[in-house]
Amino acid sequence: MMDRLRLLPIVILCASMLLGLKLADLATGGAGTQSFAGIAVARAEGAKTEAVAAETAAPDEGGQTAAADEVLRPEDFAAQGDPRLSKAEMSVLESLAARRAELNKRAETLDMREQVLAAAEKRVEDRIAELREIDRKINSRIAEIDAAQEAQMASLVAMYEGMKPKDAARIFERLDMGVLLDVVKRMQPRKMSAVLAAMDPVVAQDLTVELATGERLVDMPVPEAALPVDKNAS
Repeated sequence: MMDRLRLLPIVILCASMLLGLKLADLATGGAGTQSFAGIAVARAEGAKTEAVAAETAAPDEGGQTAAADEVLRPEDFAAQGDPRLSKAEMSVLESLAARRAELNKRAETLDMREQVLAAAEKRVEDRIAELREIDRKINSRIAEIDAAQEAQMASLVAMYEGMKPKDAARIFERLDMGVLLDVVKRMQPRKMSAVLAAMDPVVAQDLTVELATGERLVDMPVPEAALPVDKNAS
């Protein structure tokens, strides 16, 4: 009984304190409860701020992805099957990719043809250069042969000019007309006239006709013995 009496003041004190708190809460309009709610709101706003910061950092990575998407070629979109594109857009991109591949193939073909044509042109130019070199060598050789023949003919002419007219005439009468013309054309006119006068009249006449129809011998006097004899004149 005494113990219960001892606890009674404590219970009354606790009830009084609880009643005081209730009254204080009613007097302040629930400020204590609002303080607890403010803390909860602050914590919620902090969580929201962290979420916003995370979302703000995420677009940077997304921006890099978008930038990477911007540099993708049409065929890359077509190959990846980007869900952001419609079927019509995918069809257009596939057509563009096929067209681009076709153009690249044509460009490679044209480059190959240009290389083949350049190689063929180079071979033709080299062949032309070889032919020109051959032609130059041939002309040079012909010039050497002509010079040697001219030197040989000049030696023969000098030899015939040093002979007596009768001796030279006997040899000329037996020479081929082509060779005789080459020699006669190179002899001095005065010395040749003496040889022509000593030649057989028929041979001298034939030689005169050949010289007249061909190149005329300049200042070469025709001897009377070389002229045809008119039998009716006597």
